[in-house]
Order: sequence, then structure tokens, then C-alpha cells
Amino acid sequence: MRILFVRLSAMGDVTESLGAVRALCEARPRDEFGFVTQRENVPLIERLELPIRIFAHDRGAGVRGVWRTGRELRRWQPSIALDLQGNWKSAGLAWMSRAKRRIGLGKSQRREPSSARLLTEWVSGEIGVHAAGAAELVVRAVEVVHVSPPRLIATTTRVAKEADCLRELGVDPDRPFRVFVIGVPDDPRTWPVSAIEREWASEHSPAVWLCGPAEIDVRCPDGAAEMRHPVGSIDRLVALGALVAKAGGYVVGPDQGATHVLAASGAPCRAMFGPQDPRRTAPRAAEVYLRADGPDCVPCRSRTCAHDDGPICMDFTTGEST
Repeated sequence: MRILFVRLSAMGDVTESLGAVRALCEARPRDEFGFVTQRENVPLIERLELPIRIFAHDRGAGVRGVWRTGRELRRWQPSIALDLQGNWKSAGLAWMSRAKRRIGLGKSQRREPSSARLLTEWVSGEIGVHAAGAAELVVRAVEVVHVSPPRLIATTTRVAKEADCLRELGVDPDRPFRVFVIGVPDDPRTWPVSAIEREWASEHSPAVWLCGPAEIDVRCPDGAAEMRHPVGSIDRLVALGALVAKAGGYVVGPDQGATHVLAASGAPCRAMFGPQDPRRTAPRAAEVYLRADGPDCVPCRSRTCAHDDGPICMDFTTGEST
């Protein structure tokens, strides 16, 4: 039997769904599995190190790209398509695959409720509000499995290269070090640099300031060990997470894709939450931190902050949290 997983984005949500994906693949070793996701997320599926056929969807190709991906899925001829995302595009690709069983969340729990009409079976449950919980509910419609947090496996070569990058920054990869995940300043979910500086000063262990491609204009303080990952650096993130875990360090970061990937790679993570609801989006393998004296408006789940003083809910350190 061929079983297709559909989860296109975002990087953090794709990562959180992989615990359920691994559980089903390991429970049904005689079946064949496929996974359709956006091209930039393909390395996440590869780092599961499971026999899964990957269908890379090009987000920028528009309607033509959707039809191209749908054609590839039809040729593969899955028997079951599992919509782990819950919107029109994911349900549409499940429908275009022509799988006889198309399973996903029910209308009330979908991001785009009307897209449920493209499925043949629906599941629901309280845990469905989280990407990992949604994947678990859908997967259990095929097989009752025990789902653990996602686990990504770094390659030996990539770990060695990332260790060399740390040494170039003056950080010993064999001794405990911290990683601070930096975000875009105008995003209210971002952990502000002022708070990161206080966190940096709270301990004497080395700290790496990790910036992704969206943070190209972010300036780190003088003396900071600044690591910049360009587009297409998921393999580097997985390797960095493995090094943090091996060295006995930890990661501190907001609700961003990089934090989710580092946690899934084995790094102990402290996830800083303000406007986001941790019941919906927290990394399953992380500890969640909230500002102890945070404003009453959290969680607002908004991409813009209406507070008079700005996103003060994110202006705290792990020592100033609950």
C-alpha cells in the first residue's frame, strides 16, 4: 500500500508533524510512503533517514506548479492521502493524487474549513490545534501508533563542517555553549536584542547568535559570536542542534522555524513565547517560557502588536519568566 503525507509549510509546522510521520512509517514497514512538501523543506524529510519518496512542490510556480505536483502524485498512485495541514492547497493535492482514502482534520479544526469537502474521511480531537497533534490524529486514522517528538538525524559530514564553523567563531564545539535564535525586529514574535543581551550576560558559557536569511539586516552586538545561515541551511541547523546536544549546551529562541528544527535535532531548547499560544505552536521537544508579569493581551496570535508600548510580552529572559 502507498501512503502519501501532505504538509507543505511552514518549516516549524512541517518539523512538528514528523513525529507522527516516523511513527506510522515504523509501524508499517511493508507499506510505501511519500511526502509532498515545499522544496525548501525537503531536507527535513531527508533528515528522518526513512525510506520516503519526496515530492518537492515549488511554491512560486503558482497554479501551474500545483498541477505539475498533482500530476506527479497521480503517477505514484497512492491508496491513502493524509492531509496534515488543513487548507485548500493541501486538500487539493490530496484530491489530485486520486487516493481513494483522503483523510484530514474535520471542518471545525481546519485553517480553511471549506477545504474539508475534498476529503473522504475526517478526524477531530482537542490535540488537533497543534501541528503535531493534528498529524497524530490523522495518522491514527490509519494505524494506532505511539507518537514521540520529532527526531532529525544529522549527517557526520555536516556535523564536522558545522563544528569547524563554530571554531572559526571562537566557540569550542566540544564544550557547553548556548545558541540564541535571532528574529526579524518588526515581528512581534521576535525575542528582542535587548533581552538577548541580558540573557547573554546571565551566564559565562559561550553563546552563538544565530541569524537566518530573513535576518540579513539584523546587527548583533560587538563581541557576539555571530553565525549566519543562508537560504537552504536546514542541514546546517540539524547539525548545529546535534552539536549543542553533544556538548551539553542549550538553545534559547522564539517561536520560529529554526527553534523547532534545533529542538528536533536533539538540542535542549527554551522556547520564548509572547503573542503566540504555546498550546498551538510550541516545539514538542522544548521547554516553554512566558514573561512572569506579561500583559493581559497574550496570547493574541497577531502578526502586529496593538500594545501601547509594543511587544513587551517578548522582552524578558529565562530568569524573568514562568
